[in-house]
Amino acid sequence: MTYTERSNIKDRLNQPVNEYRYLLLDPLKAVSIANPLHLSNLRKTLGDRAIYPILRRDLAYTPGHCPFLVLLASPGECCNYPWLEQTEEYARSEIFLSKRYLCGWLSSTEQPAQLATTLAAQCDRLNETECLPFFEPLRFELLQAMSSQSAFAGYLWPISHWWYMSVTGEVLGQTGAPTQEKWQMSWAMQNAQQHLHFLWKLLFSWHQISHQLPHDAVSKLYDAFKYSEKTGLPDRDDRQFLALTRLTQGIDIEQHPVIAALVRQAIANPSQRILPLIQTVPDTVWLELESQEATKFSRQQGSIHYGA
Repeated sequence: MTYTERSNIKDRLNQPVNEYRYLLLDPLKAVSIANPLHLSNLRKTLGDRAIYPILRRDLAYTPGHCPFLVLLASPGECCNYPWLEQTEEYARSEIFLSKRYLCGWLSSTEQPAQLATTLAAQCDRLNETECLPFFEPLRFELLQAMSSQSAFAGYLWPISHWWYMSVTGEVLGQTGAPTQEKWQMSWAMQNAQQHLHFLWKLLFSWHQISHQLPHDAVSKLYDAFKYSEKTGLPDRDDRQFLALTRLTQGIDIEQHPVIAALVRQAIANPSQRILPLIQTVPDTVWLELESQEATKFSRQQGSIHYGA
């Protein structure tokens, strides 16, 4: 089950009081020594026995670069650290970074050393040839948005609650539960994971232009990426331009015959970029596209109003 939580993170972590509660952190993103979440500060606050490395197959030879679990509370205990409530705002400040340090807040009946082993194994189960760090928040949000929730819950088990900061600045949660339903990545999921950096750049640019993203931003992000791939344009920046136009203006501009011809020209000659070609498009074409979009919006509003 997917859900959005409104209470603060300390309250959420204290609800499953009969489970172990954790932070999941990734040192591949550096943090200031002044940050309470810096590993050295956590060791001082919680002790070495609260830190458990997740030995990723691709980083096991350098454990200091591996993600790690931080044990916040054992069954029957409360999470009362004064800095814990600040972790939510810190996670929100990382949303549009290419790497995030705070990956999630978890609860599980599984003890920390075993859960660290389980998480490392889950990274390996997704891809036979390489480790996939599914716990990174953008990767996780994509998987969650594109999955059958009951099957994904079974994949996460024995983690019973997984909270993370979404791209819209909300704390989203995914419950885990035992299930007989087998979950594995579809081709579309694999495609999204393989092009994560493209998706992140697109997300960052979208936010720079629009500032406030819709609640289903991740789904729209992948749809725009798919649309840009289908154009067949060989240049990555050209594909990103078309995807960004769709996200920010709601227009598939290559459907216009004039622009469609320019797209075909760029495909036929890979040295030719679409962006300089677009600058030659007369204003009348853009007015036509704006008119089409306005008509489409009006029809959508009418359908909503009249229940059509």
